Amino acid sequence: MTKYMKNVWMYHLVADLPMIAFIYTWIEHYNTIVFVVFGCIIYPFVYRPIIDYYRLLALGEIEKKDFSKMWKWGGLYRLTHYYGKLMFGI
Repeated sequence: MTKYMKNVWMYHLVADLPMIAFIYTWIEHYNTIVFVVFGCIIYPFVYRPIIDYYRLLALGEIEKKDFSKMWKWGGLYRLTHYYGKLMFGI
């Protein structure tokens, strides 16, 4: 998976496609507890840190042992320290 995460377009597709599908389904079927749990808990605190870990690993910014950094400060650590690398690859 890390060889695909070097490409910025592939990263955004993998990271954002579930959220787009979630929003579309939520609009169609209105507000249910399953969608709220996914949108507010699973996506930002489970799915996105894992995808960001693979992206940073593919770019050589972190090592395999740094997996726990993805959950520091509720996920804000990865955005404050690696935002440019995650979003633009720079």
